[in-house]
Amino acid sequence: MKSALLAVCVVLATASSGCLSAQNSTGVGALGGAGVGAGIGAIFGNPALGALIGVGIGTIGGALAQSHIEKKKKREEAKELEEQLMEGQEKKVTSKDGSGLKVTDKDKTFVEGHNEYVLKKEWIDTSKKERVWIEEKTEGDRRIDGHYEDRLIPSGYWDVQEEKVWIPDHYE
Repeated sequence: MKSALLAVCVVLATASSGCLSAQNSTGVGALGGAGVGAGIGAIFGNPALGALIGVGIGTIGGALAQSHIEKKKKREEAKELEEQLMEGQEKKVTSKDGSGLKVTDKDKTFVEGHNEYVLKKEWIDTSKKERVWIEEKTEGDRRIDGHYEDRLIPSGYWDVQEEKVWIPDHYE
């Protein structure tokens, strides 16, 4: 009986490990580990302890598998991007006999990502209102009494700052 239970647990763990993907490998590892641990624990008389240990080991194994899958995917994406960049460097040249030859453009150089400092300008308005006394005066046949008037005195300055900007990898 114990060997049959162990065989079922091993088959369950093996079948579930085939379903690994970046999204569910930790969960699958935990379930598979619990099944195997319960089977081994049943052989030694304590299936609950075996399942508990199996869950821990399966979760760690699943997380490691997930990390490996994600790293592999990132490497493939980086390789694909590099191939696309290299294709952009090639020029098609027609020889005298009419056959097309691919020649790499030696004028372009690869520039790694880096920070650049860019000047950022902003107008700071410091205009202010000033109260001015206007003397009494006569315009035509109309008399204007002396009064205060608010006048805007324009002023301001440019605030220039350096801003740090990230420039990604590119060819120049």
